[in-house]
Amino acid sequence: MILTVVSYVLATACVLSGIVVLRGTNAWSRLLGYTLVASKVNMLVVVLAQVTGRTFYLDIALVYTLLSYVGVLVLSQYMAGKEPADA
Repeated sequence: MILTVVSYVLATACVLSGIVVLRGTNAWSRLLGYTLVASKVNMLVVVLAQVTGRTFYLDIALVYTLLSYVGVLVLSQYMAGKEPADA
């Protein structure tokens, strides 16, 4: 019951953060909105793992977290006018 309520709250927060992405005044606010959406989706995947009892959803959440973090770093360097550093 509580996890269902939590997932509805997270889904609503994700939609509201998506509005920030679409209607952001500048690129930095859109990047912040993207970060919010990514964290909310990540939390939803973790709640889904808890509800279903399947642990591979936690692996998916971990990979998604790492990819969104690297994506934000690359986008922020690009928007700052620098070339992303070679790995």
